[in-house]
Amino acid sequence: MSATSASSRIHGCLVGAVVGEASALAGLAGAHGRGTGLEPGPGPLGMGPAGQLTLFTADGLLEAIEWANDGVHADEAACVWLASLRWVSGQGVPLSPSAPAAQPRWLDSQEGVRVPAAAQPAWAVSLAGGEMGSTARPLGLEFDDAGAAAHAAPFGLVPHIPAAGVLKMSAEGAALTHGAPVAVQSAVAVASFTHFLALGADALTALGSARAQVASLRSPDAKVLEALDAAVREGVAGDAAAAHDGDASVALRAAAAAVLAAESAVQSGDRHDAAFATGVGLAAAAGSDAAAIAGALLGTLWGRDSVTDAWSSRTAGVAAADGLADRFARLTGA
Repeated sequence: MSATSASSRIHGCLVGAVVGEASALAGLAGAHGRGTGLEPGPGPLGMGPAGQLTLFTADGLLEAIEWANDGVHADEAACVWLASLRWVSGQGVPLSPSAPAAQPRWLDSQEGVRVPAAAQPAWAVSLAGGEMGSTARPLGLEFDDAGAAAHAAPFGLVPHIPAAGVLKMSAEGAALTHGAPVAVQSAVAVASFTHFLALGADALTALGSARAQVASLRSPDAKVLEALDAAVREGVAGDAAAAHDGDASVALRAAAAAVLAAESAVQSGDRHDAAFATGVGLAAAAGSDAAAIAGALLGTLWGRDSVTDAWSSRTAGVAAADGLADRFARLTGA
């Protein structure tokens, strides 16, 4: 694969997240990479909450960029919150009368992006109350799962933003729904990992830089740091059977280890699309959120062409992801 363009990395990130989760939900991405046959069965693969909200998060950032290009300051977290309200209302969740009315945008009318999830995530209630969470006053203190981390990658795609800015934006974005430190800091790790991959770093270097960002926090979560360390030290070894019962750090470790394993496979001669499928399959042992994270990271690392075509061609919402990535790349100069 030739040098990966910034635009291709944006496409790869958004499409990779959508396809990674959808393939895991459909059972195509098997535990430890087994059963990752590249040919899906008949019928489309549906987007899940992580893929959908990855697109709405990117659209919220895009709206803030649009305002900035017009010379008007807009708070990124507020724009992402409004985008998240549009998503959750499409899930059929009743919103509090005090919630602001978010105006529909292009993304809302695209196929597959507002399909109610088969299993609605519990943390969706954080968006229903009409109050905007923040790192100072986070919502969902009881939620320690990987839901926020699974759609945090777009925060790492905004160009010309320093790593500290990515850290701040992703923490504020996670606090819209999750209050447990392990959940918020796992989202920071994913966004930071994406940021360094988008700058052209290899996976191991990007992971180490993301760990440094988490370690720089006032009270870094030990589980998050250990998850990143274990991904390097132990790879994908571990008890996959218990992975679904863990907090966000379990999905983070699985996704990070899977990305390293996929990069190693390419260095050993595998094609990028085959390594993408293998990496997503390894991460899927920890659930669909981990698969979405791995898909976003691998898509950022290698670009749009690396996303397994046999999966992406069957996944509802890929056209919306590509269209949104086009807009994002154009307005950011990528």
